Amino acid sequence: MKKKILTLVLSMAMTGTILSGCQKETPEESSVFENIDAADKAETSESDQSATTKTQPSDNTSDVTNETPASTGDLYEDFKTGAAKAKFTKSGDRGAYLVLSDILEDGQSYSLSEIDDKLASSGDYSFKVNGDATYRTIDCGNDGEKELLYQQEFTAEEMGGEIFTLFMILKDMGGELKICYDQDMWSRSDVTINDDGTIYGSGSGGAALHVYDFAFVDAKGDYQFYYGSEENITPFGDFYYNVNGESKSISLEGLDTDHLIINTYYFEPEYEKRNDYVSFNMIDDNYNLVTKDEDYTDANEVYKRLTENGIKVYKNLELANLLHDRAVEIGYPDTSDGEN
Repeated sequence: MKKKILTLVLSMAMTGTILSGCQKETPEESSVFENIDAADKAETSESDQSATTKTQPSDNTSDVTNETPASTGDLYEDFKTGAAKAKFTKSGDRGAYLVLSDILEDGQSYSLSEIDDKLASSGDYSFKVNGDATYRTIDCGNDGEKELLYQQEFTAEEMGGEIFTLFMILKDMGGELKICYDQDMWSRSDVTINDDGTIYGSGSGGAALHVYDFAFVDAKGDYQFYYGSEENITPFGDFYYNVNGESKSISLEGLDTDHLIINTYYFEPEYEKRNDYVSFNMIDDNYNLVTKDEDYTDANEVYKRLTENGIKVYKNLELANLLHDRAVEIGYPDTSDGEN
């Protein structure tokens, strides 16, 4: 795993340049890890019940006009048809615009139609279902027990027709469905969910700022945040970072930032409470990595500026060790095909 993590650390420094076309642009103050602030959502609107005329009632007559579909005996199939509900767990909520924790109560169960209705009247935005949901069975933790991956597109007129895709992982917890994880995707963010329950998210805060996060749902159905990273390509102005949830910044004025990438890594699932581990790499005019060992000494002006401002700079191998230890701590699946 260590070998694979080190390869990932080295390759991530160049991923954003491919996506950005190497353009310089002022980064927006937003991130795929941040949930937008929204006013408290009032859960209102009860459906008006239309009067019905009863004709020749029998012993089995019911006043219920919208009957719950019959159970198939399969909780996942029942959830699809509306015959079963799933319990919402706030700990797995990673939404940025489709924020289920704003409209659902932790520990309460909801049907798909109830979730759709609440998203349609969620306050600032009215998200409407766009097309049919898709489903896929996955195996979180590779233990042979199948989970259900739900995917559904929504649109909001207030967002100019922007398409938002909601993902949810659901697990049968011995007769009760649990929403283990939920996250949304839109034009400036991507979400990939693998068959083993590992989750990869990425996004852009501008041509020079790219963000990544890695997580998974384990075999027990619990959401585990692995780590997040931000990549600042050819940064300019000030460099912003967090120390134990407190935002700090230093000036990069006078440095050769045209040949610089600064990376930060953190392990806290709550973005605002993160503690950044800082590293950097030097690049040439074609954005190839040209970092040397001596760049992590005072001979390099970037290293000197960072350390003089109290920032510990981590080398790539040190970062690989940090990520390896974190993976072991939370039981992140080893996808290194037996390599250690």
